[in-house]
Amino acid sequence: MPVELHAASAFSFLRASSQPEDLVARAAELGYTAVALVDRDGLSGAPRFFKAARAKGIRPIVGAELTLASDVGYAMAEAVRPRALPVLVETQRGYRNLCRLITRMKAGTAKGAGRLRLGMLDGLSEGLVALPGFDTLRVSSGERVAARPLQLDVDLLARLVAAFGRRNVVLDVQRHRRREEEAANQALLDAGGALRLTAVATNGVRHARPRGRALLDVLTCIREKRTLATAGRLLASNAERHLKTPPALAALFADRPDLLRGAEDLAERLAFTLDDLGYRFPDYPVPEGETQFTYLAKVTEQGARERYRPYHDKARRQIERELALVGKLGLAGYFLIVWELVTFCRREGILAQGRGSAANSAVCYSLGITAVDPVGMELLFERFLSEERGEWPDIDLDLPSGERRERVIQHVYERYGAAARR
Repeated sequence: MPVELHAASAFSFLRASSQPEDLVARAAELGYTAVALVDRDGLSGAPRFFKAARAKGIRPIVGAELTLASDVGYAMAEAVRPRALPVLVETQRGYRNLCRLITRMKAGTAKGAGRLRLGMLDGLSEGLVALPGFDTLRVSSGERVAARPLQLDVDLLARLVAAFGRRNVVLDVQRHRRREEEAANQALLDAGGALRLTAVATNGVRHARPRGRALLDVLTCIREKRTLATAGRLLASNAERHLKTPPALAALFADRPDLLRGAEDLAERLAFTLDDLGYRFPDYPVPEGETQFTYLAKVTEQGARERYRPYHDKARRQIERELALVGKLGLAGYFLIVWELVTFCRREGILAQGRGSAANSAVCYSLGITAVDPVGMELLFERFLSEERGEWPDIDLDLPSGERRERVIQHVYERYGAAARR
């Protein structure tokens, strides 16, 4: 069954034209079993991609294209066509490392100016697979000039092997029916053979269907500040960068079916998805002898007696039911953290008000997070939290802008930052 290990969505700003959901829908139509989203310098599209893929039964592989700094190898292409390194996530640690790499790239730079230097990979390459293709390693101007010989930055490829390990550098071979492409692919495979690297076939997808090329051309013109009439070779040479049918892929790589099998094998190896994030909130520091749940029950009881006068049986039963589910789902610490933030704001004279579906919770009302009595208003708690939804409850806090908001943010860093980093 086909897989695609190198697809970009419109979250690759001005470099791809399809929404994540459109890529997933087309992949499902064609029978793809796995697709990797590798948007440029970010993971912003990954949640939407993951949600859509899970609904369609497609395994969503996480990744990103990281723009290389001009001092990584040959620099001529930087002004016209910055080179990028596709990186795929294999493990939970790999996901953390990719997030940290993107942060390192962007820290202290102007928006869109972040670049990857190979030194940034120190300590952050574990759990990641680099997928360099000819465009990553190409030594030439960004313009396509037929008379200029194709050259490969073999030194950069060797440095990637040193940074990621031989098993974790896999060559990306693409065929878009361009005249110079086969010579480029052969140069790539020859260099990889000398370093004993494996290779896979991808299509470097930039739009779900062929018709997406027209929008991609417009986006390219916006990015390059050109018109369609003057963009010339900056535009895609054809509409081949779309999700292809299985027969079309088989025909395209009829002489190298091993590259298609290699892509399937690598997709099987890249088992991590956003289901495996394993995220947990920092532990709330409770008094000695208490657990987070018992302490939550205690402060909720205290708050309920202040809110409900008298503390009637209907409210008591609702709070007991809510606390039972909170305990079952292991969310006591989350409620305590939000309660502590609201308490901090009240103590510092900062207006803070919970809103949204959290107003359906009698526990939130008792903790002073929200201001509406959901028992008296007969609001549905399951709109806020239910076991079947399998999602974190969403407690939104409205805060004033400016300095007072920043004080709350800094309080979060000071109180919970160290715990979150452990």
